Amino acid sequence: MKTSLFFALLLFCSSVLANELPIEQFSKHSDYLDMTISPDGKYFLARVHHEGEVSLIFLDAKNMKIIGGVRPKEGDAIHSAQWVSDERVMYQFAEKRLRYDAPIATGELFAINVDGSKQEMLYGYRARDNGDRGTRTKKREASYATPEVISLLENDEKNILILEHPWTLEHNTWHDLRKKHSVIYKLNIFNGRKSKVEVLPHPGAQAIANKKGEINFIKWTDEKLEPHGAYRKNGDAEWQEITDALGIKKNLIPIYTSEDGNQVVLSGSYGNAEFNTYYVLNLVSGQLSPIFDDLVADIVYSNKDPLTNMPVVGVSYPGKPKYHYVAQNNTAKLHGMLVEAFAGQKVNITSATKDGKKLLLYISSDVNPGEYYIFDTEKMGAEFIWSNRSWFDPRTMASKQPFQFTTDDNMQIHGYLTMPTGLEENQKPPMVVLIHGGPHGISETWGFDSEVQFLANRGYAVLQVNFRGSGGYGKQFERAGYRQWGGKMIKDITDATKYIVKQGYVDGDKMCVYGASYGGYAALMASVREPDLFNCTIGYVGIYDLNYAYTDSIYMKSLGGRGYFEKVLGTNTRELAEYSPVNYADKIKSDVLLIHGEKDSIVSVKNAHAMLASFEAVGKNVSYINFEKGGHGLYQEAGRKQLYSELERFIDQNIGN
Repeated sequence: MKTSLFFALLLFCSSVLANELPIEQFSKHSDYLDMTISPDGKYFLARVHHEGEVSLIFLDAKNMKIIGGVRPKEGDAIHSAQWVSDERVMYQFAEKRLRYDAPIATGELFAINVDGSKQEMLYGYRARDNGDRGTRTKKREASYATPEVISLLENDEKNILILEHPWTLEHNTWHDLRKKHSVIYKLNIFNGRKSKVEVLPHPGAQAIANKKGEINFIKWTDEKLEPHGAYRKNGDAEWQEITDALGIKKNLIPIYTSEDGNQVVLSGSYGNAEFNTYYVLNLVSGQLSPIFDDLVADIVYSNKDPLTNMPVVGVSYPGKPKYHYVAQNNTAKLHGMLVEAFAGQKVNITSATKDGKKLLLYISSDVNPGEYYIFDTEKMGAEFIWSNRSWFDPRTMASKQPFQFTTDDNMQIHGYLTMPTGLEENQKPPMVVLIHGGPHGISETWGFDSEVQFLANRGYAVLQVNFRGSGGYGKQFERAGYRQWGGKMIKDITDATKYIVKQGYVDGDKMCVYGASYGGYAALMASVREPDLFNCTIGYVGIYDLNYAYTDSIYMKSLGGRGYFEKVLGTNTRELAEYSPVNYADKIKSDVLLIHGEKDSIVSVKNAHAMLASFEAVGKNVSYINFEKGGHGLYQEAGRKQLYSELERFIDQNIGN
């Protein structure tokens, strides 16, 4: 289907009364997870959900017919995939384990040609060659590590450059803790043989390589989870921190280099609020300048120019997406035209051909789960490829509207309110306050959210708050939440709730609070701080005793884990107790539902057990659901369906019409 560049394909202005949709439509996985175009533009690869599996398929770009792919064993998944040449694809598996709900990535690399030929296991703990190949032929070695592709090595058709993060063996189990020094290897993409290039000087370090394989920049985080970057002039020189080596006063972290290798892109703060943005350093002239400025929120991600590999479109979320453009750049101009053509939607260039003539677009919005288009820069036309979650009709979905207010301590708080469709005039629906996890560095943004749409489809308004400590609004805003998990962060959530009620949008006498991870913690803590505000409280995989962060989380084993918790939580036992809902079961008046996964290694199920014991001690009956194979969230559709069913039952019971 062809579309004119300046014609908006989807019209969302009409209001359509949404019927109650089956839970399965919201609990199902997306059908297309991701898609990229081959460097020569002849093929697409896509990871797709099919019959409970995540498969890899290849499509002919001329007619969009499936011409091959890889189907995993039952319950397994293709974890990731990428082009390593015009016709060859490298991919990783995630395997289904009996004890766990979600498939686990194995760290193994496989490769296959589009026509199905030359399929080979290249890398991983099962990749060792067996048998005698003779003394002159180097054998393929087993690797207990997580690999990253860092360079496709221009003019080398057989090899790529990978970065290896060695695993740590603890109690007969391998963990990727990033506590060992990273190693760079040259890897043959046809037989898997590798040769060591160098060992990086810091545990968990990442290397920034150009297309020739030259590595002059690295980045890493220390034990306090503080980021660092280093530079060297060539492979024989010593590494120096960027501030010392290049005379840069700012603490900037390298991300990637330009196509010609003469420029490096770095990330760092900008302005008094310390908004995140990108900088470009010209390695020839030494000039440093911000790529995107005039910010009121962080640059969250960017789109690159396919010919230069430089960011030319920056995206921030002060509310709805705001685009920041590099002047006098063709890709930036095209993106601006596409934003006009797909009015009211997000435009993201996900990949492009090597010559930059064809761009793969992902178009989405708060009511549109996403569509892929291929855009021809010579013909100036977009061709529709695939509609993600096509079972949803965007006209029946509920729109997400941004809002902001100022707290009594002069902090500007942003958020989103989603109102159910089909409301009668002056009708005030009940509301669910949905709290995001993290909490630091994570934020709510404008886009499609199946859980929000599920609640809205059931007649509930949904409030999402980017309380202080959330990401997206500068380092100052994020730091304002440190050691305030149960203090000002909670007050921001409850103040936002009261603000929306005061505007007259919702029924303030019918409200529930719900969240997962930190959101589960915050849901209970909000009901502790404001016992009369909510009718019901739902904690999903929440941490309810903050001491468990130091004793029962996989993060404590990882590099920087303790440093992170000491920074954001502190170690004052009085503060930890004061901010732990496990100590305030008697303060919570609302009905409570707790949900946890038995195999959760991030927030131990001990938290749910401790919270239940506290409620029992004060004579309060609460509901509890334990998912035996669940981790920090649910992967299998059957479990997700059960979760949504229980949420609907519990919320309806408390605030349903």
